[in-house]
Formats: sequence, C-alpha cells, structure tokens
Amino acid sequence: MSMTRSVYSVVAASPRHIKPMAAQLRAAACITLQDFGYEPRAALHRAFIASRYCRTALMDGKPVAMWGAKGTLLGEEALVWLVLSDEVTKMPVSVVKEARAELAVIMDDHKEVAITVLPNDEAAIRFAVAMGFHDRENDDGHLSRKEMVAAIVADPRMKIPIGDSFVIALGCHPSFGHGGQDA
Repeated sequence: MSMTRSVYSVVAASPRHIKPMAAQLRAAACITLQDFGYEPRAALHRAFIASRYCRTALMDGKPVAMWGAKGTLLGEEALVWLVLSDEVTKMPVSVVKEARAELAVIMDDHKEVAITVLPNDEAAIRFAVAMGFHDRENDDGHLSRKEMVAAIVADPRMKIPIGDSFVIALGCHPSFGHGGQDA
C-alpha cells in the first residue's frame, strides 16, 4: 500500500485564501473569536488588510495556515498574527520550522515583535512560547516552556481587557531564549 505525500508550500497571501482558511480554522480558535464577538472570516479579513507582510501555507494547494505582521513602515515594533487549521497541527515540526523562519524575517526589520493570544487557547500560548514569545521584557529565560506557559496564564499583568474579557500580550526579542528550550 502506498501513501501519498502532501505537497506543502508557503506563498504570498491572497484575498482568495481568506474564505477557505476561515472555514478551516481550529475549532478552539473559532469558538474563542466568537466569544469576543468576532466572526472568524471577518476577523481574518481585517488582519489580512492591516498587514504589510502576509503569507499563506498551502497543503496540496489548499490554505492550512496564514500569518502576517502589522505595524508602521518605519516603526521598530510589529504585531504578528497566526491562524492554523486542524490539518496543519498534524505536522507540527514543519509548522514550527516554517514559523521560526518567518519570524526571523520579521525580526530582521523590528526591535520587538508582539502578539496577543486568546486566553482560552492554551495550544496557541504553547506555540507562541515555543516560538520565543514571552511574558516579560526582562525575563532571563530560566523557565522551561511548560513553566513559562503556566506563568503567562496565571499573571494578571499580561491580560489586556477587551470588553468583558481579555487577551494575553506577549513579546519576542532577538536575544530571548525560549524558542530553543525543551518543555
């Protein structure tokens, strides 16, 4: 019995990717977005339009992940976003490798990269920490990834109110080391 191998590629994002990607978002992300009053497709469209750098990961020609960076052209900070399908979570090594490469491209032009993570999406928080995002600018990196995730979730200083709920704000700096530590 032969197994077919999926073809994976990263391309410049297109408005044509928004509808199929929104339909494939992880269930946890969709539920959390809807809890905040956002329709997933409209939220993805807003993120795409506001981004000056935006990419789509395609598997067999279909969008399975999208990400981008928002910020001013001459600013030192960028706000990044990432959405994943359930399908792409089945190949995490490829996703992490590609995400790190893309984050490195964005970090080349920015002193700091920030992200807001939805508080009930622990998988997204774990992924952000694995990518090198952390909760405090002065953190020395002594915590394991697992300890960092627990600290982030528990620390009220990282929670930014939005309506009746909140998001968690994280930052990434070139010198911080959680991207390479084991959990």
